[in-house]
This record gives sequence, structure tokens and C-alpha cells, in this order.
Amino acid sequence: MSTVYAVVMAGGRGERFWPLSTEDKPKPFVPLLGPATLLQETVARLRPLVPVERILIALGERHRDIASRQVPEIPPANFIVEPIGRDTAACLGLSAIHLARRDPEAVMLALPADHFVTDPEQFRQTIRTGIENLEGATGIVFGIRPDRPETGYGYIRAEKPAVRTAAWPVLRFVEKPDAAKALDYMRSGRYFWNSGMFLWRNRTLLALFEKHMPEIRRALDELRPLLAREDARAEVLRIFSSLPRISIDYGLLEKTSGLRLVPVAYAWDDIGNWTSLARALAADPSGNLTRGQAVPVQSTNCILLSEDGAVATFGVSELVVVRARGRVLVCHRDRAAELKTLLSSLPEEMK
Repeated sequence: MSTVYAVVMAGGRGERFWPLSTEDKPKPFVPLLGPATLLQETVARLRPLVPVERILIALGERHRDIASRQVPEIPPANFIVEPIGRDTAACLGLSAIHLARRDPEAVMLALPADHFVTDPEQFRQTIRTGIENLEGATGIVFGIRPDRPETGYGYIRAEKPAVRTAAWPVLRFVEKPDAAKALDYMRSGRYFWNSGMFLWRNRTLLALFEKHMPEIRRALDELRPLLAREDARAEVLRIFSSLPRISIDYGLLEKTSGLRLVPVAYAWDDIGNWTSLARALAADPSGNLTRGQAVPVQSTNCILLSEDGAVATFGVSELVVVRARGRVLVCHRDRAAELKTLLSSLPEEMK
């Protein structure tokens, strides 16, 4: 069996967790779920399965130093620096040519750095199941059984095999649905949330770029000889900036046949905005989630967090209140996913 390398995608701009996260310190580098940051938790989950010398971190140049401090066990050569953010297709394409230089027969496990996972050992066992079922498949996707009619995730339609097996043939990827469709998908038992975790042979991934996104493959071929040259940074930036801003799902996976889905056997959540914390962390009897010096009085279903002083609420419900870096956010929980709109209206000195 080929050697498995993990590529942890740790990019981002820190918009949906403002004011705690920023462009200089986005979500993966913030301790949202406990004392460890999301990146540290991700690496810790991987380490019993993939040794640190085979864990690669894909991130922006401005985040290399903070990542080095947070996960010092990762060798410096394992940080894959994107010159500019161009979404997951470009990120994993760049990671693929790094891996190809290191190990032509490598298997890539690609996963985001911002997931909530309840059972690390079940997480590792699910990955092992994917590895065991990779033979004969174009790639493996990991699907989450829906427990609510979520409209913020993409879905994967998979076919339950006639014989008992751990991997289901993938039939199609589905865009984020409306509420009625999401409820139908959840009830059917044939649709899974797209977790954003994938497993494939690295050479297969490069071949898929050649077939479905030849413009990215051509750019990757241009980039390959430049990566080790310190004097080629401007040229690397020029080439990488020309790549389309598109996700790996839209660019490749939706066009690819022969994929198999392994259902995830643990509780999972995508830590996407402030409201997702309420699904991952325990609340008080009134439904309030608090961190730091935060006190809800006669308040219900609020999310309160303070890292530099006291925050109190009285007689309110369904609010997000965050105090960090000398800034205060107050918004309705239903609007927490729209913080990009708020940030676009703020002066630069407030961001």
C-alpha cells in the first residue's frame, strides 16, 4: 500500500468569528472549542495515524509563523505556503505537486483544520476504512449522516450497496438545498453531508486536474520547477494568482466518476460561525453558552464570550455577544453567518 500523507488546509480570513479572529489570526489558529486551537486539535487527532513527518499544513504566508509556534512538531519543510488564497482546488493542486516531488506514489488525505470531532479514535478508524477501500476507486469522500435539515452544507447522494460494505458508490453531489429539500434528504437515508475530507492517490488527483481543469494543471506544471527557488517568488505569485478561485468540489469532484463514500461514525460539525459552537459545546439549562467573564441573567439561548473583560446580558434571547481585542460584537444568532457583510462596512482600523 502506498504511504499516506495528510494535508491540513488551514487557510482563511477570519471573518465569521470576528472580533476574536482576524486576517492575521483566522479561525484555525484560535482556541474556539477549548484550550487548544482548531489546528492543534486537528494535528493531535492525526498523529496516532499519520506521523508528523507526513503531516503537511497548507496555509498563507502571513500564517506560517503562528502555525510554527502552535504546532512546532511539524517540520518546517511541511508547511505548504500559498502565495494568495485561491480556494481549495488551487490549494490542493499546490499540495499535490509538493507531494509528487517527495513521494511519487503518495496517497493524499485532505482535510480542513476547522472540524469538531467527538471521538478521535473513531475519526482515525474511519480514515483507515477509507484507506482500505481506496483500491479500485478514483477516490474516497467521507460523508456525514444528517441529523438536521441543514441548508448550509453541500450534500452527497450515495447508493447503498447490495452487499454489506463500508464504502458506498457516489451518485452525485448536490448544491446547498432549501429547507424542504434538506428535510427530504435527511429522511431518505441516502444523502450525506459533504464533510470536505477526501482521500486519493496523488497521481490520480493530478490526472483529474489534467482532465477537468487543464488550466490549473498547466499552471502546476509551470510552478513545479520554481518551488525550490528563492528568487522565483514573484513568478510563483504571478502564476498562482492566475488560477481560478474555485473549490475542489465544484472544480473536480462533481465531474468525477468512480468515487466512493465512507460514512462517518462519529459526531461531527463544521465550525463555520458563532452558532456552530452551540452544537459542539455544552450550554447551561437556559441554553446559554459562555466563555470567559460572561454572565447571562434572565437570558436564553445566547452565546457569550469575552477574552478581555466582563460581558453580561439581561432579559434577552438568541443573541451572540463577543468581546475581544477591544471590540464588541452583538448580533442575532440567525444573522451570525452573515458577518462578512458587517466587516465590509467597518473601517479598516476596526477590523
